[in-house]
Amino acid sequence: MGFSSMYTAATGVKSHGALMQQIGANLANVNTTAYKSGDTFLETLASHNSAKANSGIVANGSNTSGQIGLGTRVASTRINFKEGSFESTNSSTDIAIGGQGFFRVADPASNTSYYTRAGSFHFDKNGNLVDNHDNILQGYKIDVDGNVGSTSQNITLPMKEETDPNGNKVMVVKSDPKATDAVNIRTNLDSGAPDNSQSTESPFFSLLGEWNGQSDMPLTADKYEYNTSLQIYDSNGNKHDLVVYFDKVTNDSDTSDKRHWEYIVTVPPGSDSGALQGTSGAGLVMAGTLTFSGDGTLINQSAFTLANGATDGKDLSNWEQASLNSNGAPTFDITLSGAVGAATTSTISIDMGITSGTDSWTTTGVTAADIGSNASALPGMEQGKINALATTDYYGSSSTISQSQDGFGEGYLQNVAFNSDGVLTALFSNGLSSELYQVNLYNFKNEFGLRREGSNYFSATQDSGTAVQGVARKEGLGSVVSNSLETSNVDLAEEFASMILTQRGFQANSKGITTTDSLINTALGIKK
Repeated sequence: MGFSSMYTAATGVKSHGALMQQIGANLANVNTTAYKSGDTFLETLASHNSAKANSGIVANGSNTSGQIGLGTRVASTRINFKEGSFESTNSSTDIAIGGQGFFRVADPASNTSYYTRAGSFHFDKNGNLVDNHDNILQGYKIDVDGNVGSTSQNITLPMKEETDPNGNKVMVVKSDPKATDAVNIRTNLDSGAPDNSQSTESPFFSLLGEWNGQSDMPLTADKYEYNTSLQIYDSNGNKHDLVVYFDKVTNDSDTSDKRHWEYIVTVPPGSDSGALQGTSGAGLVMAGTLTFSGDGTLINQSAFTLANGATDGKDLSNWEQASLNSNGAPTFDITLSGAVGAATTSTISIDMGITSGTDSWTTTGVTAADIGSNASALPGMEQGKINALATTDYYGSSSTISQSQDGFGEGYLQNVAFNSDGVLTALFSNGLSSELYQVNLYNFKNEFGLRREGSNYFSATQDSGTAVQGVARKEGLGSVVSNSLETSNVDLAEEFASMILTQRGFQANSKGITTTDSLINTALGIKK
């Protein structure tokens, strides 16, 4: 009996030692990122029968055998997956999960996968988004059209090789340049302005006649009423100034209350590598007219561009009606050269607030030479559609209302950002952004069956079931919180309370051992 009680107390010491070990592990990880605390549960060992003892249940009025416990043991340990609080960080690659789910990281050497809630990631020298152990975060790749893939893969920046100013080969992440395809310009042209540039034979194209691409100043300020400029890009990423000049037309044959303005669209003659390069017409890319009603509303537009093969930009017969794009806006072809790369040709549309509803002109086959001073000969846009914001001819100062273009130069990666859906977006120095990946999240049928692997990792087991793959905010998975890390979910007050109880249990069981030892010694003394 004495030895049994000693062993019983020993099981208590051993079990409470295991409880203290779990408490110690929790306390040790109180500041560990995304640590999930553990709970340890005890259970009774088998009991043995004690003859002639009353078990507390009397059957048929006779004594029955009772049972005396043989101690305790650890029944199980369980991970507490309660969500920890979030801590803000300064790193855009630190992410946390608000709700259910785990990240998956892969060891590139062994291809072993682990699951974790610790979202402290960074990019390595190869552009891989890795954790502190160089395991790579997994996600779906997003293509240039914004389509999200269906195969989970390493999240890696799209790095390209280029030569630095010192001639060294370096890997960079950059956004390729895009040539300008469309220009939008809205202006107000002062209805009280004078006609600065006049031509008796061709009043609608006097600006074109005044332009001199061989001069340092192709068009002097006294020859036009207003100009507006913006920067466009060629396909090599070079910037070029696109300048539109406007001047009022008064010496025409129109006796109605309509008002007419002429315009030319130009680039610096030195940038023009087209057919007019080096001539007095260098830099001219389009000429045309704007027609306004008496109240200053835009009602029509004409546009002319240089005919294919023509090299004389001052001959009005070489200026044919411009093509219209699928949106009904007039276009021009332009060949530009810059500091980077060879000369490139692109087609650019220009929208001043009116487009053709049928993508065609009211008349065709007209050249600028056919117009003369006859306003009725001006071609117009068939079924013209006036934009709510269009160029106007109101009294007052001429001004630019708005302008835009869709080209851009090359840009280098400046930062990345995650949204709540886990989409990784690259932010470039040219102002563009590009969606690269969507982070995968994973769930399990029984998350309590996961196995701790150390380093904040878990691995799947038969008890947990196979990982169910998904993305944030779908099918019960949580959201991704950017610039944040999940903290440990250890409750210090609860752990200290458990520590006190565990300590007392351990002391009581150790006292049971010493007391049993004293009883045995007393029994041995009686024998002597």
